Formats: sequence, structure tokens, C-alpha cells
Amino acid sequence: MKQGNYNLFLKQLNEKHLDAFQLLYDYYYKILVLYAINFVEQEVIAEDIVQDLFISIWEKDVKFDSLTAFKTFLYNSVRNSSLNYLKHLQVEEKFARASQQKGADTDELFLEIEEQEIYRQLFKIIEELPVRCREIFEMHLHGKKNDEIASLLTLSIETVKTQKKRAMRHLRRRLGVLATSLLLTNILP
Repeated sequence: MKQGNYNLFLKQLNEKHLDAFQLLYDYYYKILVLYAINFVEQEVIAEDIVQDLFISIWEKDVKFDSLTAFKTFLYNSVRNSSLNYLKHLQVEEKFARASQQKGADTDELFLEIEEQEIYRQLFKIIEELPVRCREIFEMHLHGKKNDEIASLLTLSIETVKTQKKRAMRHLRRRLGVLATSLLLTNILP
């Protein structure tokens, strides 16, 4: 696809044209499935991950300003969904192993599984954020200060603060104030 065609493609994709979604499928489906297979090692699961991504692009009000932002969104979404799948799988396996062990304290086990599930949900909700907002918030979660983030991304400190506030509003709206406070208190360094 030529650069001019990509601009038209992104414009149509942003406007939810069916032809653009057909092109999305034609150009990116197989490569994204192969990318997901690198993580999950199962073609059926990889296909589900990519199909879920395409559905979310259709259903959500996601806008892409550039080809780079679009591709970054695709690959980051597939990677994050694959890793979330693996985390969830680990939780299930841990539960299965623990259930087989004699004398396992089921209350403690359920609390641990519930905590892991809450974290999985948190990271899934973080994935819903716009690309730049998510990038800033993830840097914040890794302990970076506003001025560090601004410097690394060549943004103003005010832009960083605004994006962090947007991320927190989104988390509070999706998780509730108390759950958000408890989670972030445990996550942030």
C-alpha cells in the first residue's frame, strides 16, 4: 500500500467504513496471528486474540492519526492481550495444582486468585486507553516522574499530567474509586 493509500485507509478506518475493515483484515490478520502465536503458541488462541482486537477497533471510538500510531496500537494490543491470556492461564494452572494438593488453604488460594484476576482486569482496562495516554500511564506505573516522562517523550509536563488524569478518570470510571485506590497503592513504587 502506498503512503497516500495508507492515509485514505486510516481515514476510512476512523470513519468505520466496511472496506477499510476488509483491508485491515487482508493486510494485517495473518501477520498479527503469527505475532500472537509467538506468545501463546496456539493458533486458535492467536486467532481469537486478533479477532477480538478487530472487533474492539470496530466497536470503540479509536482514532488513528498516523500509520506509526496505528501499527503500534495493533502490535501492542496483540502483545498485551497475549500476555493477559498467559497470565490468566497461569492463574488457572495455579488453581488446578493447588486444588490437587492436600491440605491447601482454599480461602487463601481464592484470595490470591481473586487478586491476580483484579490485576488482570486492571491491565486490560489500561489497554483501553488511547496509545499516548496508555504509554504515559505505564511509565508512571513503572515509577517515572512527570519530568522524566515529559523528557523521554518530548512533551510538556502539563501534557503528562493531563494524560495521567485522563487515565485515572478512566480507571475510576471502570473500576470504582475504592478499587482503583487500593490497586494503585499496591502497584506504584
